Amino acid sequence: MNKNNISSGRNPLVHFTKRSVNYNRSSGWVNDKILIKQMRDLAQAGSASSVLDIAIGTGKIAQAFLGCVKYVVGIDICRQMVSQAKGCADKILLALAENLPFKDNIFDACVCRQGMQFMDIQAALSEARRVLKPGGWIVLCHLTAYGDGDKKETFLIQKLRNPARKNFFLPEDFRRLLKKESFADIEFFEYITRESVNQWISHRAIDEKQKHKIKEAYLNAAHRFKKIHKIEFRQGDIFDSMKMLIVRAKKKKG
Repeated sequence: MNKNNISSGRNPLVHFTKRSVNYNRSSGWVNDKILIKQMRDLAQAGSASSVLDIAIGTGKIAQAFLGCVKYVVGIDICRQMVSQAKGCADKILLALAENLPFKDNIFDACVCRQGMQFMDIQAALSEARRVLKPGGWIVLCHLTAYGDGDKKETFLIQKLRNPARKNFFLPEDFRRLLKKESFADIEFFEYITRESVNQWISHRAIDEKQKHKIKEAYLNAAHRFKKIHKIEFRQGDIFDSMKMLIVRAKKKKG
């Protein structure tokens, strides 16, 4: 791997090691109880269910299942992130989503919030399908562009904020990706999160030059982008209505 990529934070492990201390305060959606509850409810995991949280991070999603299901397991690549998730799951492992250390057909539900953009997504979805029981649900929640009308600016801003990001999503991408892995009963749920850009970019993994570029991107964005995102410039901050897409799909039986 290129050493410059590692030092500049293009490596996801380096990126999240830097972000770990401030992660829970880096976005409004991290602690959003309504969003977390919606993901939990869509997983349809009951008291006898086993749940896998892919890219558990600081444990906010796994914690919503803890004590309500038979057991919840989390995986992540970043030791510093999962050190903050202690007590949020029955078990946490350092592992790649693209190579899960589990047998086939053992989980009733797999969940992942804001992780697939840093992965080989097709490999990660293939592994999630492998470890799910037939009839089990996968629930994903990720930032997307609204559509073609805002993707240019949205993808630029997301790249500047997260140099380690590998994937940039339009809503329809998830249907294609999940169908490729033979998931069925695919459903979409839109969730709008109103974010302070000052808060969103102060995550410790980018420098002041990158932060300035992000603010310049907002200032110079097309009117259409500003309208779609309901951009507001106020008291030295920028407010953005970002689109998150929650996607649920089922592993076919038989």
